[in-house]
Amino acid sequence: MIYLFENVIDLAAAMRQASEIDELNRSFRTLVARLGPFAHAAGTVHKTRLGERYLIDTTYPEQWLEHYVRNNYQKIDPVIDPVSHGLTPYDWKQVYIRNADQRKIMNEFRDIGFQTGHAIPFYLTPSILLLVSVASPEKEIDFRTQALLQLIVGQYHTRYCQLAKLLAHDDRPLVTEREQECLLWVAQGKDTTEIGSILSISDNTVKHHLKNLMQKLGCHNRVQAVVRAIQLGLIHP
Repeated sequence: MIYLFENVIDLAAAMRQASEIDELNRSFRTLVARLGPFAHAAGTVHKTRLGERYLIDTTYPEQWLEHYVRNNYQKIDPVIDPVSHGLTPYDWKQVYIRNADQRKIMNEFRDIGFQTGHAIPFYLTPSILLLVSVASPEKEIDFRTQALLQLIVGQYHTRYCQLAKLLAHDDRPLVTEREQECLLWVAQGKDTTEIGSILSISDNTVKHHLKNLMQKLGCHNRVQAVVRAIQLGLIHP
C-alpha cells in the first residue's frame, strides 16, 4: 500500500505538468486505472440550473455513453447532483433517488457491471462545480482508495482550472453561425438527424459543420467540442 501511495503521489504531481486538457485527461485516466478496475466520468455541473451538466472526459463504455446521451440522462442522473449531498465526496449508496426514472438509471448502471461508485465535487466558480464520479464493479470502494481518489481529483481540479483559464485568454477561433447552431443542439442532446431536421439541412451538412468546428477547437469528439466552446464563450446553452 505504501508503494502504491507513493506511486500515485508521483503520478498526481506529474498531472501538474500537463500543457493541455487532453493531456491532463490522459494522465488522470492512467492514475484512476492504477487504483482499480474503475471507469469514471468528469464533468461540470451548475448548482441551480440542473440541466447544465457537461461532460469533459469519460472511460465509460461507448455504447453506454451513447445510450446515456440519447435519453438525456445527464439532466436527471442522481449521481451527478452534488448539491443534494452537501458538496462533499459521497458514495452512490448515499444518492437520493427522487423518482422512477432515477431508479432506472441506477439499475442500468448495475446492469452494465457497476455496483457502486464514489463522487467527488470541487468548485470551478461560485455556481459551477467540477464533478468526478468513479464507478466500480465491486460492492465497495475501500476507504484508502477513496482517500487516494480524492487526492488525485484535487490535483486534476487544480490543473484543470489553470488550463481552462489559459484557454479563456487565447484568441478564439472564428466559427460560423451555422457551426454554432449545430453545436448548440449537440449540447441539448440532439443527434445528427435531429439537428438536420431542426435546421432543415442534410445529415452530411450537419456532420460537415461539426467536423470543421471540432478541427478549429482541436477536439476529437462532439462532447469535447461542447465543453471547449463553452469555456471560450463561443456558445451559451
